[in-house]
Amino acid sequence: MPPILVAILSGLVAAYALLAGAAALGFLAARRGSPPSAPAEWPSVTIVPVRDEDAGRLRDAVQSCAYPTDRIAVARPDGPVPGDVTLTLPAAADAPPTWPQSMVRQSRADAPVVMGPTLVEHDDLFLPRLEALQHLGRLTLLGGAAHLGLPLGPGTANRALDAKSRPPGSTSPEASVPPAPLAPATAAFNPEPEAAVTRPPADSFVDLLRNQAEWFRQAIRAPSRFVQAQAVGLWLVHAALLACCAVALALPAWRQPTLLALLGKMGADVVLTLPAASHFGQRQLLRSTVATVLMLVLSIPLAGGWALVAPSRGRHAGRNAHNETRAS
Repeated sequence: MPPILVAILSGLVAAYALLAGAAALGFLAARRGSPPSAPAEWPSVTIVPVRDEDAGRLRDAVQSCAYPTDRIAVARPDGPVPGDVTLTLPAAADAPPTWPQSMVRQSRADAPVVMGPTLVEHDDLFLPRLEALQHLGRLTLLGGAAHLGLPLGPGTANRALDAKSRPPGSTSPEASVPPAPLAPATAAFNPEPEAAVTRPPADSFVDLLRNQAEWFRQAIRAPSRFVQAQAVGLWLVHAALLACCAVALALPAWRQPTLLALLGKMGADVVLTLPAASHFGQRQLLRSTVATVLMLVLSIPLAGGWALVAPSRGRHAGRNAHNETRAS
């Protein structure tokens, strides 16, 4: 491999590792913080499901939640949004009884939007395990960026929105939730495991690609240069590794530097995913690190290209992509 290419590849992996390390440190600092105390009087809360079919299940869940039942209600996805706090979550997601209390407790005047963790169901299946591990890395990045005061890009649909931050005259969930990226002055991340909701995985590898393409599409269109640079850098790292792997199959001289770069990328991914995996009791997923990194080396370049060449195709396709980005 030419020295200039070795330098470029090493620089990309090193930059990725620095970002992963900074995000991990930020997430660790965020989770060590003491949770806010409960308010003297719990505000009224409205849960807004993504789909009509989720409303009945959520109403049943509300009856057994830890929040005062006379202060919480479930609205229709396309209906008005009353209440002091609006809660949203992905479609078909399961929320623990502690979810409303944990999210509302984190709401405050200086950060009216609170993003909570979303975990991916995997049932120890191969592709869902890879998606779940990738998503843990996103949670670390999201929590770390929030703690470091950086703009937050497309994130999770598990959110709490204070009514005071709604645009004047907004009555629906779509109009009430501000677009991504969210400024650190208006958004906070809730790292509490009690706030974690669990959503289904992508139905297939194509759906996973579609979800990743939707993430890239929103990140590239974001007004924040930091969010855009994050998406471009992520694509460049994986595209460079994919190209080097392809050439290394034919040229033995490329194999050693490519393997070292892959090992460096795997180490950075362990640093990135370990804080969230440990915090949310998902450390067993780290056994899939090698498979996840290899999948991302293939899927991220494809998803980035998909986001550029088919900007409208993924907007209405892909159930999980819509679920995760609706509240963004």
